[in-house]
Amino acid sequence: MASDPLHIARNGAEIGAYALDDVRSKLAAGELLSGDFYWRPGMADWKPLATLFVPARVLPFARPEVKDPNFFDGIMGRENRTAGLVLLWDQLAKAPVECLVSEAAIAKIDEAVGYKVRRRCREELEAWYAQAASSYLADRLFANEERADLGNLAITFGLTPERAGEVHKQAFKDYLGTGLRTCLLREAPPEEKARQLALLTHEVMLPAADIAEVRQKAIEEYILTSVQAVSETIDGVEIIDPAKLAEITAQALAMGIRLHEALPELTGRIQRSAGFWSLYKAPLTPVETELELGSETCFWSQKVEFYQKKKVTIGRTYSGFSSSIKIFGPIRYRMGNYDVQRETEEQTVQIDTGTLAFTSQRVIFKGELKNFNFKYSKILDVSAFSDAIVIARDTGGDNIYLFPSGQLEAAVILRRMMRQAKS
Repeated sequence: MASDPLHIARNGAEIGAYALDDVRSKLAAGELLSGDFYWRPGMADWKPLATLFVPARVLPFARPEVKDPNFFDGIMGRENRTAGLVLLWDQLAKAPVECLVSEAAIAKIDEAVGYKVRRRCREELEAWYAQAASSYLADRLFANEERADLGNLAITFGLTPERAGEVHKQAFKDYLGTGLRTCLLREAPPEEKARQLALLTHEVMLPAADIAEVRQKAIEEYILTSVQAVSETIDGVEIIDPAKLAEITAQALAMGIRLHEALPELTGRIQRSAGFWSLYKAPLTPVETELELGSETCFWSQKVEFYQKKKVTIGRTYSGFSSSIKIFGPIRYRMGNYDVQRETEEQTVQIDTGTLAFTSQRVIFKGELKNFNFKYSKILDVSAFSDAIVIARDTGGDNIYLFPSGQLEAAVILRRMMRQAKS
């Protein structure tokens, strides 16, 4: 972009940053060399200065092939639609003002081909305009001359500013998105990134709403990539080091990005992941419990409902047509076929209510009806659900503990104690 200085490097070292016009004059004076390299915000790599300036720009779309009039053209006394495009292309190629053809010249083209070229060839002209926009943006340097050329093409092709904006929108959105992502991922101080982001967003030919949309998407990708780079997964749970998260937050803030505003849906995930990191990595914090533990330390304790799967025998009644007739008082006479069968099925049955605790040595349950405990080495697996955890042991049935909240944290602490015990 014209107002954004070009960074110039020679022999692998940056030697300065200059405006585009200054680069042109310094090249002419020999102060800069064609073998030097240049870079500007949004470019992925440095490029040779020799590729920056060309003697004269050429039309960014090819001259079409002329075709003979078809049957309907003959009936209507006009040339094929390609004839008008060819004449217009020839006028553009020799126009005194780059990419601008006068209304008088267009009127002569219309008279020569027998139709309004702007109207009949609207689709092709819009395709040319879109191709020109993409071409001007391809080198990541949208100069003032190219901006003027694009404006002249819109006038020549009869495009209103609104329609021209719609046609070139995607090219500029792609250009801006690439530039923003490159700036965000570049190794540079946050303040420098913020400056480059501002330049990129202020100098593209897009409405403010489109700029905001592209910027938001680039920021989301950057933050998600940054968060993903510092996160890890243990037991299927994402954890993030709070210190690394604070560093990402500070860098984003220095660029004018507030994480909770840019990605509100990510805030909850980040907070949960940072909390789980403490449970997995930081020293566990002892908690108070009503249980008598002696020298043991309690790391988690909560009131729970204790369930187990039990085999239960039930009676099922099968019958055909039946009826009941009242005889006297509570006495009734029943008629029909009754067949009672006993079946055994497995059901989840509540066994007790009490306190569940994880100590430095074991799992303890103190209930209203029964008490028991077992060592962590006896646990085979721990499964967490939305309202419960299930502990599979090497002997006996699975223990199911139901409680209103905190089941994920409980499962994390339990798995951590298991690993410590088995290692």
